[in-house]
Amino acid sequence: MSNVLRSSLFAIIAVGTFGTADAATVILNNGAPYDYVVHNDNAGSGNSLTLTTKPVASLVTYSSSDMLDAGAGNGVASVTGIGKAGFSNILVDPDLNVGVIQFKLEGPNGQNAGTNFDILVTFVGGGTQTFLDQLLPSNSKFDILAGASEMISSVAFSDLRTDAGALVNFTALKQVSFDAATGSVPEPSSWAMMLVGFGAIGLASRRRSAARTQSI
Repeated sequence: MSNVLRSSLFAIIAVGTFGTADAATVILNNGAPYDYVVHNDNAGSGNSLTLTTKPVASLVTYSSSDMLDAGAGNGVASVTGIGKAGFSNILVDPDLNVGVIQFKLEGPNGQNAGTNFDILVTFVGGGTQTFLDQLLPSNSKFDILAGASEMISSVAFSDLRTDAGALVNFTALKQVSFDAATGSVPEPSSWAMMLVGFGAIGLASRRRSAARTQSI
């Protein structure tokens, strides 16, 4: 096997096992919403809800192991649990790749601080980043900003707990908005195809060079 092709295969293996990217930042923010604001779109209730954004139209899926309720109407989305139970986890999955996304996430007493929760950010291409023991801000509002080389694919929240460590449920996710990312990050399969192509080109070039040497 040629050195070029061997190097390409090693690179493919590295891409295939890529798992963690330290490229996002959690920012406390009480500013204006971003361009894509999530609306209810009469999503109703269920474990998975499809909502829309305005004024720029796109789709966003909210899902949870618990029942969620977005209610009727088409105002700015306020998603709660069914009844008074709340929800223990929620995944926000926009159709678009995201550069920055804003949330208002409420604990059992509405806008309450003194509770910690975990965040899992998944990036385009499959990398992930976990934020453990994030303190819920007093106004429950924060942004997650992707690094310059990353785009956010989805964000999940879970394990809300009190200072004493007792697990409690979220009561509402409100005022979600985001800006779409610019540019693109190739998927791992795309990187793999590119590397195979580069390896094949290098191997063909070496063979042509060897053939010319033999003919001289």
